[in-house]
Amino acid sequence: MKPVLQSVLTLCTVLIATELLRKFCPEDRMTRFVGSLAALCLLISAVGTALSLDVDLSLSGVETENRQEELTSYVEEQVEEAARQDAQTYVEGLLAAAGLEAKEILVLTDRNEDGSIVLTEVAAAFAYPSEEERAEALLRNVLGEQVRVTVKTGG
Repeated sequence: MKPVLQSVLTLCTVLIATELLRKFCPEDRMTRFVGSLAALCLLISAVGTALSLDVDLSLSGVETENRQEELTSYVEEQVEEAARQDAQTYVEGLLAAAGLEAKEILVLTDRNEDGSIVLTEVAAAFAYPSEEERAEALLRNVLGEQVRVTVKTGG
């Protein structure tokens, strides 16, 4: 803190001296030179003070660990959301390839013990019963028995 106070005192002294010099001396090359020299001294003083400050920007171990956990959790959530969106796009494409258009599709994912993301449930709503039957057969055959498939008519 002492270097900061010294720098402020130097700054005030140079500003007062420069102002007095301007008041009592005519405006000529010498006055401009002294003013430039004073500005240079102020810049050097400010840079020296900034470089001599000892600022502790480190975080404690607990704060670092908490932030790391938050970041890991956030990344995992984003990865799971991206996987869910990808699965939903896949199901929409699968149904579109069969000429089916669902009014609503819901895709649920979960994490396995090893951390991998798996598709657990697909629910879809169709306008007509014939679409419902075709979609259910298609989804059950393609997605397998481990994925719960729910297909209904209506909204």
